[in-house]
Amino acid sequence: MDQVITVIRVIAPIFAAIVLGLLAKRKSWLKTEEVRGFQQFVMKIGLPCVIFNSCLTADIGAQSLSSMGIALAAVVIGIAWAFPARKKQFPYHNLPQLFTAKETGMLGIPLFIILFGAGEAYRVGVLDLAQSVVAIPVIAILSANTGENPSAGKIVKKVITSPLAIMSLLGLGLNISGLGTWLTAVGIGGIITDSTAFLAQPVSAMMIFSVGYNFSLAGGSRRDIFKLSAIHFVYFGVFGILAQLILLLVPGVDAMTRWALVLYFTLPASFLASSLGRTEKEAAVASGVSSLLTVVSLAVFCVMAVFAA
Repeated sequence: MDQVITVIRVIAPIFAAIVLGLLAKRKSWLKTEEVRGFQQFVMKIGLPCVIFNSCLTADIGAQSLSSMGIALAAVVIGIAWAFPARKKQFPYHNLPQLFTAKETGMLGIPLFIILFGAGEAYRVGVLDLAQSVVAIPVIAILSANTGENPSAGKIVKKVITSPLAIMSLLGLGLNISGLGTWLTAVGIGGIITDSTAFLAQPVSAMMIFSVGYNFSLAGGSRRDIFKLSAIHFVYFGVFGILAQLILLLVPGVDAMTRWALVLYFTLPASFLASSLGRTEKEAAVASGVSSLLTVVSLAVFCVMAVFAA
């Protein structure tokens, strides 16, 4: 019974936030612009603070580098299929983005924080850094001829100079160089981490609420939405199993690194995919795939919560 209560305590707030987001959209409690304001705060301030603190105190070793390599290999093979597939099977310009990046920012990191705490967020954060090596060039390619989007150069610059990327690299740099330890020793480190931790407090609630608010399966080709969702789930599911087997060869891999990979490979495709569509149908299909896979990801998270408890 105690384990059941523990699991419910983890899961209940998540579904409460999602339901509130759905109701807020349906009842018009909040305007879309207001919810985007929440997202902007989280993506530009809250989440970068989480990742900075986590990377600053992280134990970056062979297991982190191994998991990053696995994630990178998965997305490379994924786009190797996606680019030809959009010419033969699924004629959607933005198809590669559905297999290039997982939604680690809006969903993965907040979920991992809920389960294991903000101090462990770097375990998913390093996977986000790994996939960005492939995601940035793909975004540049897809955005180059969408017509309504900024130039490829501006998109790449925006991704590279994003607060999340900057704070991730800053935290890792201070950690690896030893400057973070020195700052803590002289008393400055505690002030920095306490301040950033305070700003990071609303991250999970705001982002899970936004996921509920933006959830939609309307429009587009539902047949293709279900097909692409199934392909995405099976492909990354198989790769996720292979990842766990590969980690058996790496000494000293702990349980949370394994959980981070389990969550990563069940996350939905990047929500950015819809904005890279050239037509309304392409945008709607990408949005539908991401939304449907979000449901699957949350279901897997519930199972994770049972075992992790």
